[in-house]
Amino acid sequence: MGAKANRRRESPRAAAPAPDVPPEVREVLNALRRIVRSLRVASRTAEQRVGLSGAQLFVLQCLARESPCSVNELAARTATDQSSVSVVVSRLVAAGHVKRTAAKADRRRVELTLTKSGLALLESAPEAAQDRLIYALTRLPRAELKTLGQSLGKVVELAEVSEELPSLFFEEGPLLVTAKGRSTRD
Repeated sequence: MGAKANRRRESPRAAAPAPDVPPEVREVLNALRRIVRSLRVASRTAEQRVGLSGAQLFVLQCLARESPCSVNELAARTATDQSSVSVVVSRLVAAGHVKRTAAKADRRRVELTLTKSGLALLESAPEAAQDRLIYALTRLPRAELKTLGQSLGKVVELAEVSEELPSLFFEEGPLLVTAKGRSTRD
């Protein structure tokens, strides 16, 4: 228990806030705030315009660019892991916007394609913010991108952010209302 207690005392959450935040920290925080806000606003816009989360819209747009494809191929295109994209695909299948079929050449392979409903939604859908973010990241020189990834990894570690596999942006699940009337995600 001693090691755990010491670690808790050294935790950034337990530390008193600094009276003055260095300008470099403020600059980084503001950049992160702009990115998160942009993604959140885009997700809300997608929900209002077509009834999909930003993550669902992003997956539909990736499928529209190239399908049929497998869940693993879609995970690579969305720059996430198979389990995260699978959750989003399952919701889209349940809503009737994507269908799963066995491949003709290899019956063991499951292919994903858009349905007419999915295609119709995309006609009035806004651009997925994740596409803009991926585009911007791919424009950075490889060395800068590597440094950014390492630096953000250190921030995640030092801030003691969850070690769970990251899901697609703003795809936490449907909003539920608890017995006390509070909103929560499943």
